[in-house]
Amino acid sequence: MFTRKNQENNQEQPVSDAKAAEKDKPEGNASQEQEKMVPDNSLTSAFAQWVAESRASKSDFIVAMIQRIFQEGAARSASDIHFQPGRLGVEVRFRLDGVLHLAGMLPQSNVYQIAARIKVLANLVTFKQGVPQEGRIPSGLIPNVSREIRISTVPVLYGERIVARFFSSGNLYQLPEELGFTEEILESLKRAATRTSGAILVTGPAGTGKSTTVAAMLRHLVKQDEYDIGTVRSIVTLEDPIESAIDGVSQIEISQDGDTTLDRLLLYLLRQDPDVIVVGEIRDRPTAEAAMQAALTGHLLLSTFHATDAASAISRFLELGVEPFTLRSSLEFVMCQRLVRRLCPHCRREMSSSTPNTIHVLRREKQITKWFEPVGCEQCNGTGYSGRSLVAEALPLKSDEMANAILERRETSVLQKIGEEMGMVPFHDLAVKLIEDGVTSPVEILRVFGL
Repeated sequence: MFTRKNQENNQEQPVSDAKAAEKDKPEGNASQEQEKMVPDNSLTSAFAQWVAESRASKSDFIVAMIQRIFQEGAARSASDIHFQPGRLGVEVRFRLDGVLHLAGMLPQSNVYQIAARIKVLANLVTFKQGVPQEGRIPSGLIPNVSREIRISTVPVLYGERIVARFFSSGNLYQLPEELGFTEEILESLKRAATRTSGAILVTGPAGTGKSTTVAAMLRHLVKQDEYDIGTVRSIVTLEDPIESAIDGVSQIEISQDGDTTLDRLLLYLLRQDPDVIVVGEIRDRPTAEAAMQAALTGHLLLSTFHATDAASAISRFLELGVEPFTLRSSLEFVMCQRLVRRLCPHCRREMSSSTPNTIHVLRREKQITKWFEPVGCEQCNGTGYSGRSLVAEALPLKSDEMANAILERRETSVLQKIGEEMGMVPFHDLAVKLIEDGVTSPVEILRVFGL
């Protein structure tokens, strides 16, 4: 049986443990071959080089080092960089393809200088160390970094924890066709976008590309207007924050300082005569109720929502207090998506077994006899993975059986069963196909979906 412990085989080690790791390496041809495949320039050893070069530069060490970290994060397509102060120093971590990697550690003596430098770049108040702050580093302010960076700070025991998130560059995943949906889901999504009312929900855990999907749908709607000569749709968004500018769309960033709540702002927005409304994320009952009412009154609504799968999104709305008859009438399309790391095609290793192996995906047991494992090479920086692949399931809603199940507040398992009987391809079947096709590994499936 596959377990999470296999995931440790491909994690990079800190620089300080490198010599100890050399002593512990097993002997034999297999380990020697794998050692040749893994490059010497891992993230941790590269970090040590950045430190040395920054210390040797004419600039202040922290100024030079922070600039280098952001430049390398942009070059390596990191989505986030974490600066986490601890007793021994400030750990710097890069999130690559959805997984957090330890790059290295900066001295504890520089903890306040690090925070101050990043705050200056983000135009934040440097002397306020006891309160959380949010800001942005504009694109181009740091040399060779063309993407805007969102900065979030929060006070912790040994200083201030800082997370930097790179906004989308805007030149990838412009339209739904580029995201990797199956033909069935893509057609259902586009068909739902032709409606003049109803709610389209893109669900999933944090960091699964929901905002990217909604932005692609907005570009699709604007593009469709171009074919309808002389007519356009009024499209307005409420976002926190605005991550990518979209031509033809009125985008409103929700202020954190004002007293106006999202649900009140949404109701006020209805007076602006919109055809399409986008709510960045539904988080509470008032927003959920206001959004569903908007979808019932002649507006097409797009939003994101946190849920583990498509069926549980319905249950979560009911738990928030939205009336079942409102859900039944307003929902047009509900989809849940995840992102899994793709195995590096240059070094993946095929495995097989004469007897089936069991893998658990979302409480389902599946049997596989062939799979692939990550190895690590120069092409993938030793991680064994390169890029990510979208996995999505869409819950069929247009049937009397599903409508009655929603009205009767049936549990998630019942909704899931009805959906599968109506032709929905569930996550656990999609996961097995990805494994057998060599797209990803069993360990990655366990990391993303759990048991």
